[in-house]
This record gives sequence, structure tokens and C-alpha cells, in this order.
Amino acid sequence: MPGSGIHRRQVLSGLGVGAAGLFAGCLGGGDDDELHILTDLTGGEWETYWEEELIPGFEEDSDVPVNIEYTGLHGSGEQRLATLLQSGDAPEFYHGTTSEFGDLINQGLTRQVDDVVDDLEEEWGDALFKYTLQPMTGDRDEETHSIPHGVYVGGCLNYRADVYEALDLEVPETWDELVDNAQAIDESDEFEEMRGFGLAGEPVGKSGSDFANWLYNSGGDVWQENGDGELELWFDEEHVMPVLDVLLELSEYSPDASAIGWEDTIEDWIGGRYGQCFMNNAWLCGPAYEAGAEDLALATEQALIPTRDGADPVTRGWVLVNGTPIIDGSSNPETAEEFKRYMYGADNHVEVSLMEPMRFIPPYEEIIDDDEYQEAEIFQVEDGAFLEKNEFIMDEIVPELESPELPSSPETLHVGTFDIPAELTNRVLVDGEDPEEAYEWAVGEYETRYDDVQDQANY
Repeated sequence: MPGSGIHRRQVLSGLGVGAAGLFAGCLGGGDDDELHILTDLTGGEWETYWEEELIPGFEEDSDVPVNIEYTGLHGSGEQRLATLLQSGDAPEFYHGTTSEFGDLINQGLTRQVDDVVDDLEEEWGDALFKYTLQPMTGDRDEETHSIPHGVYVGGCLNYRADVYEALDLEVPETWDELVDNAQAIDESDEFEEMRGFGLAGEPVGKSGSDFANWLYNSGGDVWQENGDGELELWFDEEHVMPVLDVLLELSEYSPDASAIGWEDTIEDWIGGRYGQCFMNNAWLCGPAYEAGAEDLALATEQALIPTRDGADPVTRGWVLVNGTPIIDGSSNPETAEEFKRYMYGADNHVEVSLMEPMRFIPPYEEIIDDDEYQEAEIFQVEDGAFLEKNEFIMDEIVPELESPELPSSPETLHVGTFDIPAELTNRVLVDGEDPEEAYEWAVGEYETRYDDVQDQANY
């Protein structure tokens, strides 16, 4: 997901050796006879599945012991990875999107995994949105640096259809309509405890992901091609300032933005604290259903994120494949590749995809169409209502988002790990900084970071 948090990038630059030094001995210091996994695929049934099924099966087949570490969503995993890199005990792999490990890509610390993905495609067919796993440019633009786990569709407005119906609201197509809906929900007598919108304002994580969708729907982007095949900063005032303006408007109808991130959004939604928010996929439906709030889960609908009046967006939001980079220089990268073949192979991938069927959409159409997948318990509720939500996202929302032509490079992905849009959001919504001054800070930060990461490039 766009933006990743802090800490790891500081460690890599603070080591004073760069990627070359890491290859020379800082990595590969772990147990040569052990596979070390770092993952945020935890909670719910995940830990039981890892420890009682996936890992024992692999250990029995390979005779390689597996050490698994669990992290929370967005932030804690990056901190732990930074610590492991600094200590010379890098895990073989962890889970994320290319936007979350752009620093590792740029510094040459991710392994090319085309052989693994090719093997999986022989089983499942072509990987969906594979271009999001291929971060290189030029004659290396088809190199794959992550093994697909599941599809994240970021450009989704989630809303309470029951609340919309009760208040006679329409699905918004513009920002003004979205704000009007937020005000109507916030001021209604019928839903006194519900706020109109859940606005993320933490300085890392979800607020940066949401900002990317706002910026796209304002008609802008962070980077653009300069006509000479090079990328340049395009974080222009014309598109960014309207985003800050609408965030300030929505903050009048939101709980405290400083306390809203990924996990908070899920908890708040289940608690009925707001009636609209941005969220990947129909993710909110899964935890709500598992918590026993079936009616709430069914009433949670998805729509395309509204646009700014008069905007001409290049895309209506982002879509990325969450996956697994293999850390090049870790102790057992080949074993990690075999584990991924095992985890995502014919015997396990459907079951893996059903661990969080509303958070991730399978990365292969053959899994989406598989009988075992479609016959899962959650997809039998209300004649397949939750499966229909996933199908709606893929059929109606994704075509407005898929944009292989959006400019990107290892350097720009590296800059993305500094979470500049998230901090910009936090400065305006939480610290009360003047939007114009905060915008100027962000532009300067982008320029400085871009210069820095070009010096650190080692791919």
C-alpha cells in the first residue's frame, strides 16, 4: 500500500555501509539451518494455520526448521525488520506491497523471483496485476521482485448502505456530495453516536494510502515523466491543496483523526463509530462478520472513490498486489522460495486465500473461480452476498483503477517509504499547521529525499 512508515530506511542509511556493505557481511548472519519468516498475516485463525498446518507440513517435507515472527499492521513490521537488518539477522521474507519495501528494492536487497512466479502461474494461470510486482525500469522492467499473495484494491469508498437508506442518501460521485453525506450522517438524530466519516490522520500508514487516492481523484500524482524518459516531481499545488481542503472539511464530521489507522478503522467500523471511510477491498466485512455483526457486514457496501469537481484523473485510485519479497543476502533465500512454492502451490493456495477472504482478493482468476473457494462458508451467507462484493470490486471498480502506465521507479518507490503524504496529513489535521506551509514542507521533503535515494540506488 502506498506509504510504509518509518525506521527501516533510517537504519539502512545509518549503517554507513549502504547496500554493498550489507552484502559484504551485514546480512546472512542468521541460522544457516533455519527459515526465518516475518509476517503481519496474524490474528484470527492465522497463527493456528501457520503453526499447526503450513509450517509443520513444510518442516516435514524439507527438514528445515521454521522460525516465524508476527507483527502488527503497518509500522511494527517495518521497525522489527529494521532491527533484524541492523543486527545482521535478516529474515528470508516478509509480506508487503512493492510500495512498502521500495527502499529494499532501490538498494538491491530484493531477490528476483521470476522462477517461483512462473511455477505458480503454471498451476494457476497468469498473475493478476503482475506489473505491480515488477518495479524495475528499462530493459529490466519485466523482472519480478515479489511473490503474489493477494490483491489490494485501494480505491474503494466503504459506506453503510442501511444508513444511506435511512437518511435517503445517494452514493456520492463528487467530493462535495461525499462531504454532504458526512454532514447528514453526523448531524442525524437517528444515528446519534455515529460520525459522518472515518478520517485517518496518523503520521504513517493508512493516512498516506488514503492521500494517494485523494490525489488521484484530484487529477494529480506525485511523479510524472519529463519527456526525456526521466521522472520528476509532480506534487503540484493545483491538485494537492484541494485534497487538504476536503480533508479539513471532513475532519468536522470525523472522530479524532490522530487515533485512526488501519486497525482502528476496523475496530471503529465494527463499533458503528462512522458511516463512511476509505478502505481496501471489502476488508471491513470480514472482521465484522467474524465478530458476529453479520447485519453490519452485509450492510457495508463499496463504491468508487468520488472525484473533485472538474478534475480529470489519470486513475481513480490504486490497485496493488500484496506479496513476498525474498531478502537477497539472507541465510536461506532458496529455502524461502521453496516455502513460497509450497504455500501458494496446488495443495495450499485456495486455503491460504480463504484465511482472510475479504481482506485479500486472490491473485489468480483460477482461484477466484475455484469451487472450493466459492463454496467457503462466508460465501454462502445470504446467497453469496460477500462473494458478490468481491466480484463487484473486480468487475466495476478495478477497471477504473488499473494503470500500468503510472510512472514509477525503484527510486520513487524508495521515496514512498518515507510516508511524506501521511505526515503532511498529520501536520494539517492533527498539528493544525497551515496547509500552505505544510504543502511547502512536503515539496521540500520530496526533493531532498529524491536526491538522497538516487545516491543510495544499488539495484
